[in-house]
Amino acid sequence: MSKDKSETVKIRRAPKFIPFMLSGIALGALVAIILSLTITGSDGKTAGFITQLLVYCLGLGAGAGIAVAAIVDGLTTKSTKTAQANKVSSK
Repeated sequence: MSKDKSETVKIRRAPKFIPFMLSGIALGALVAIILSLTITGSDGKTAGFITQLLVYCLGLGAGAGIAVAAIVDGLTTKSTKTAQANKVSSK
């Protein structure tokens, strides 16, 4: 026959880190483009170091997105619910 075992399990919704990171990267790219268009040289031309700005801003944006996801994850751990689960094993 089968034996039923009851266990207490914790249920919580954790955020997905990849969408937060991708949002941070997109925001970093936007900041880099805006910065490259607003920074002007002594001759009045816009700066030509967009690739360097993109690398730094994309990295900072990805880090900021992961940091926000970690903060949201820490906040959602407080709303953990418990439930009873039955473990059924049959032989």
